[in-house]
Amino acid sequence: MLESTALIIAISSSLLSGLATGLVATWIEHRKELNRRAERDKDQLLLQLKDLQINAYQLQKDLDDWRLKYYNTLQELVEVKAELERTITKLVQIDPITD
Repeated sequence: MLESTALIIAISSSLLSGLATGLVATWIEHRKELNRRAERDKDQLLLQLKDLQINAYQLQKDLDDWRLKYYNTLQELVEVKAELERTITKLVQIDPITD
């Protein structure tokens, strides 16, 4: 009787040990998968951040280009307006308008 009890205990402990080992292995594998997924997500976010930084740089460059064009055009407008004023002044001096 003692031998059968010892045998049952030995078999039970082996089964429990195998079950516990399987559970721990599954838990460890699950944690590894979570870590891999987190690393993959982090890498994707870093790539997206880099793309956004590139887009922001391009937008800033475009804005600077348009700002430069605006100021150049504004300067040309001032020059044309000054030239127009000079021309009108010369025309008035040449042929004064009589009422």
